[in-house]
Amino acid sequence: MSSLAKRPILRIKNRGGAPKGNRNALKTGMHTAEMRAWWARVRGLRQRVRIVLAQLDAK
Repeated sequence: MSSLAKRPILRIKNRGGAPKGNRNALKTGMHTAEMRAWWARVRGLRQRVRIVLAQLDAK
């Protein structure tokens, strides 16, 4: 018997979640490049508003 037969089989641990290539998340349109860009603009606007409000509070 070879030493390879005695070793346990190493398997990649499943992290859960959807399998690769699953396009279910795209059905709602919330994960498209257009929506990611929109949310980036929203985040930028919120950040600018916080900066302006902090400046007004400092005065």
